[in-house]
Amino acid sequence: MAGIHVSFTVDDVALRAALEKRSAPETGRLAPRLGEYLQGSVQDRFKTQTAPDGTPWAPLKRATVKRKKYNADTILTLRGYLRGNIRWQPIDERTVQVGTNMEYAAIHQFGGEVQHPARQATVRYRSVAGRVLFAGRKHKRATEKQVTIPAHTVNMPARPFLGISAADDREIREIIMDWVVGGGKG
Repeated sequence: MAGIHVSFTVDDVALRAALEKRSAPETGRLAPRLGEYLQGSVQDRFKTQTAPDGTPWAPLKRATVKRKKYNADTILTLRGYLRGNIRWQPIDERTVQVGTNMEYAAIHQFGGEVQHPARQATVRYRSVAGRVLFAGRKHKRATEKQVTIPAHTVNMPARPFLGISAADDREIREIIMDWVVGGGKG
């Protein structure tokens, strides 16, 4: 899975002892249960706006809120593509991987600097009641001007959405124990 992901490997001493007592049932149905749970847990973080450790995500800058056309008050959500592309896949009998292949996911997860080179652009603007406003392609009486946008750096704060929270750890253990008690079924 390209992009960013987190892998969870079941390697619990108590679980392994229970598996050995039950002659180690097949783990084929366990990975999908864990994957589905973890996928939902990660997607829920976009609603609560918190990292796996429970800390709130860094707030958006005022300029970002003004610029956003949709979901202006929601962090890491413009149209919901990142949240909607959280997926899981089994790696082997003991490992499930949860993540996304969205290219920009890593910068949001870990934070960092984004370097923008200098570039040329055509800016369209219009005057309305003495105020100068940017104009879209639809506006027929807009003035166009070539401008140079200088090189600049954008500092992105880390807003981790992938990871295992304490609640996730408890639920994962419960899923595994239910699976063990059920003899590896369902």
